Amino acid sequence: MSYIIRTIIQNYIENTKCFGIVDKDGISTDEFAIYRSDLLFVKASLNVRQTQGQIPSILGSVSIAKNLDYYQNKICHEIPSIPDANHIKIILQELRVIIIALFVRLNKLMAEIKSLSSNTYNKHLLEWNKHSDQILLVTSTVFIGYKQGKTESKILDTTRGTMGYLGTSMSSIDKEISNLY
Repeated sequence: MSYIIRTIIQNYIENTKCFGIVDKDGISTDEFAIYRSDLLFVKASLNVRQTQGQIPSILGSVSIAKNLDYYQNKICHEIPSIPDANHIKIILQELRVIIIALFVRLNKLMAEIKSLSSNTYNKHLLEWNKHSDQILLVTSTVFIGYKQGKTESKILDTTRGTMGYLGTSMSSIDKEISNLY
């Protein structure tokens, strides 16, 4: 995972490349799609309406994904206006890295859907949902707190399980990001 974290930081964070990851949200359309194609992402899509019968967790996944994508894009656009000396800048960058890493995992799952059984796929999505929902809560709390002039850094302590799921640690992400500032 350190390769993925390093690649995320070098290709998306370092250059402040803001982008939406979700192309079709699966909520306002039948299709959930990530059409990004680069070092970490492959084009992948699912028809949510057809899939939800065999893989019920897909509904939660698309809802969480839509919201995570919203926050990672908001953070990206906010970062240039935050002074480097403000610790919240690193915290928001860490959260954006985690969100993108979660999307890399989701994108891989989407690409593998045909090779996995419905039960296995549902199990993998449930696990992704659990960790992604936690990061969504942390991100919204930190970002909204920042916008209100509060610093919510203690809440990052709750991400340990997600870091294990992603095969990395907050200190590894912090070490990579600290090289930027």
